Amino acid sequence: MENFEEYLMEKYPDLFYKKEDGSLDCPCGVSAPNGWHTIIDNLCGAITSYTKNSFHTKRVVINNKYYFWKGCSDFLNWGYKYFIKFFPKYNKWEYNKSFFAFVEKFRQQYYKCVKYNKVYPPEVKINQIKSKLSDLRFYYSGGNKEVAGMVSFAEYLCSKTCENTGEPGIKCINGGWYATLSPKEVERLRYSTIE
Repeated sequence: MENFEEYLMEKYPDLFYKKEDGSLDCPCGVSAPNGWHTIIDNLCGAITSYTKNSFHTKRVVINNKYYFWKGCSDFLNWGYKYFIKFFPKYNKWEYNKSFFAFVEKFRQQYYKCVKYNKVYPPEVKINQIKSKLSDLRFYYSGGNKEVAGMVSFAEYLCSKTCENTGEPGIKCINGGWYATLSPKEVERLRYSTIE
């Protein structure tokens, strides 16, 4: 691909910083070997999909009565657990229907006192993508542990993928230059493998 940086900016505009004039910017640039372009492209796609489509809910108490109703419900559940411990023969649904209905009334009261908001993962912005000592370096801002896991996995895949062809590769050295190359490329470029 001729200009991989422009390709990524066009395909994943949300991952890059915006300049004052509205154009996209990657502060330190994108410079990765051709064999890793597919892995990097898939990584950017996974991050974009995760940040746009994943969320968890956060409970927000909107009325202080919540604490009273929740406390009553928890107390009844705690008491029921000890009641059953001492009277195990009553641990049957037909004996406990009325008790569970009673506890459910408390639950319904405290459910009315909360609302749930969607919380999306933190935004991710790419600072730099490069190859260093035959490893992928993907520098970014924001994100969370899931994004960090995606990046670590992509870095691992690149350490096993030929920089030139995209085929399975191994770590090699030639003088002071490190590379991850397929066996054919090792012979062609006269590198020696690192054990």
